[in-house]
Amino acid sequence: MARLSPLQRKLKLKNPSASAKQKRSQAQVDIEIVTLPVGKHLNLELENLSHDGRGVGRWEGKTIFVEGGLKGESVKAEVLSDHKTHAEARLLELKQPSDQRVTPFCPVYETCGGCQLQHLEPSAQVSYKQAAIAEQLRRLANIEPQQWAQPIVGENLGYRRRAQLATRYFADSKTLLLGFRQSGHKHIVPITHCPVLEPALSDLLVPLHDVLVTMVHTQWVTHIEVLQANSGPCISLKVSDALIMDDQLLLAAFAKQYSVSLVCQQTDHDDLWLSGTKDGLSYSVSVAGIDKSIELDFAVQDFVQVNAKVNQGMINQAIEWLEPCAGDQVLDLFSGVGNFSLPIASMADQHVTVLALEGDYAMVKQGRENARRNGFALVDFEHADLFETSARKQWQRKAFNKALLDPPRAGAKGIAQMLKGQPLERVVYVSCNPASMARDLKEFQSLGLHVDKVGCIDMFPHTPHLEVMALLVRTNVKRT
Repeated sequence: MARLSPLQRKLKLKNPSASAKQKRSQAQVDIEIVTLPVGKHLNLELENLSHDGRGVGRWEGKTIFVEGGLKGESVKAEVLSDHKTHAEARLLELKQPSDQRVTPFCPVYETCGGCQLQHLEPSAQVSYKQAAIAEQLRRLANIEPQQWAQPIVGENLGYRRRAQLATRYFADSKTLLLGFRQSGHKHIVPITHCPVLEPALSDLLVPLHDVLVTMVHTQWVTHIEVLQANSGPCISLKVSDALIMDDQLLLAAFAKQYSVSLVCQQTDHDDLWLSGTKDGLSYSVSVAGIDKSIELDFAVQDFVQVNAKVNQGMINQAIEWLEPCAGDQVLDLFSGVGNFSLPIASMADQHVTVLALEGDYAMVKQGRENARRNGFALVDFEHADLFETSARKQWQRKAFNKALLDPPRAGAKGIAQMLKGQPLERVVYVSCNPASMARDLKEFQSLGLHVDKVGCIDMFPHTPHLEVMALLVRTNVKRT
């Protein structure tokens, strides 16, 4: 290496060259000193969509999230809030719209917080979700799936069989707000119908509002849940105190008139069924090759997938990927009331044995009853906190060669290590959060499994929310 002259050394000390890391650090500092006052108007080119469905642009290096914007659009936006590394804005004017932009179909779309992506063409929504899954897997776990399955999609309207509504009563004017929370606020957006609810549920919104506002103690009703079961619509009212008889009679008459089940979940009191019974809720799924559909009973507080058609497609794909064969021992973790366990166990001619584990004991009991009613003897439901290492006692004495997981949004952290030593050949992982799934898949790969297939499941059209399914297979097992 050539020596520096005294003058060169002096100049270098005065102006040392920055390393790449120092340059990145300085660039971050430069971004953080870019301040944007609330209300400032910006002209932006949107480069992408964020994980929550907002357009993403840049202003002097600073990331700007634009509510209502789409990738590829030129927009004028107004700053709503400013942070060190990013700012949040709302769309003011479309200078150059995306060719994937469509007119929202809901009259309260701009205020309701339910469906943030109605302005994006439905097939483009699915492409966006699949891209978001791929980005999370690549960035968080360095995973590139060998193949992508065809997305599972259903109807774009009238698909939602369950929804929670908020209420607020104004005693002075004797008026009641009933609707969904406003996007980014606690304010309630009143609704008279909802295009994404199953029609039978949407049709109940106006008469339900009208009967609630005539109650003596309307203010006691804090939340409402509507759901569609095999027997018809069911309404669950969250009530802050025990209802007086006049209000009970009023609600019972409403339930009879509209042929709905109605339960009041009263704080510090037992649930009060004014129409129908707690044992009257169920939904059905089917399995190819099985003549009779499977009926799963559930309690009003139990988790049930909101999209019946997409749930059926998800079950079909899970069975196809799991490839149940004669003599298989299958472990179903986070099993609920048996959404996956019972369809797998229905393949009795294959002599597939299933152990279903769930942390909610009430759902464990319901799962057992569902297995009994459907006549499935080769499935066993057990109670276990799957986030405690003691859960491994439920399976450590048996050899399971296949597994299915459908964990909550936080994922299944640590489960892979608890399964260490099991002769797993195929694992199907279903998730509503690609980030936590990416973390968990990385752990499963340490067991000698690799990600073979990934598929997007559009459980919630017109929202950024999604389901995703991944198949892991043992590295030394030939892929079919």
